Amino acid sequence: MKAKGWKVYRFAVEGEDGQRRWDEAYQFLLRCIVENREKSHESEQEERNGSGTVCSCINHTTTTGSDH
Repeated sequence: MKAKGWKVYRFAVEGEDGQRRWDEAYQFLLRCIVENREKSHESEQEERNGSGTVCSCINHTTTTGSDH
């Protein structure tokens, strides 16, 4: 048995909401770019902070008197 060959036709249909849909798609792409930049900036800060030294105590100035 032979398989049927399918033909697909494409054509553009102008709709009334085309401009609105393009605007929404554009706004969506802009939001993605901003979110990716914010995440990238946060991870850069974490990397910088993560490579810093950690001090286990607080340095106090020494005094001759008693603080008790």
